[in-house]
Amino acid sequence: MMLNEIIVLIFGIIIAVTILLMLRKIFFGSRANLKINKKVNSRELFEPLENDSNILKDEISSFEDTEALEEPQDKLSPETPDKLFVINLEGEDKTIAYKHLISVLEEYSSNYSNEGGWFRIFSDDHFFSLVNGLNPGRFDTSKEDDETTALTLILSPVSGTNTISNFNQMVTFAELLASKLDLNLYDSERNPLTQQMIDHYSHQAEDFDLRNFA
Repeated sequence: MMLNEIIVLIFGIIIAVTILLMLRKIFFGSRANLKINKKVNSRELFEPLENDSNILKDEISSFEDTEALEEPQDKLSPETPDKLFVINLEGEDKTIAYKHLISVLEEYSSNYSNEGGWFRIFSDDHFFSLVNGLNPGRFDTSKEDDETTALTLILSPVSGTNTISNFNQMVTFAELLASKLDLNLYDSERNPLTQQMIDHYSHQAEDFDLRNFA
């Protein structure tokens, strides 16, 4: 009789724990999902830029991950870059005003161009893009007080350029911009940007240059 009671008690505990885990997933899991869904994936971010102006059409080709922006296969060539180098900048409860961003660029990076709500930052032999990290990927130029909570830097490697050097210049610029705007740096998956990830990107840049050496 005692053995049966112990078995019943064990099953009761298992059922209770299962119910608690289900409730936790329902109430706390949905909150986490809501926070993640606020992040705009790469496809949603860059497609409006292409559709509106076509300026980025030749600059952004594809991501290797599931958030990739893909070109039709018949347009790809052996020299098409297989990876965009992306650095995100965000700050907790921090907003970045379009007008203030321009003033920072004018003060610390004269070598840039405003492409209508997003920017090209020129490196030694190429450039990388600075865009609004949220949809529609650009600032509303009709509003001086337009603001965002995230910025994104994108380097699309091009055959014949020094991708390693260009990437290093983008990292340096990202660190400067983060310092001036009090933002944090994140990788393409919006994880904190570590030295290990920077090294990983550098190896990818080196590999691209080796594979596309002219």
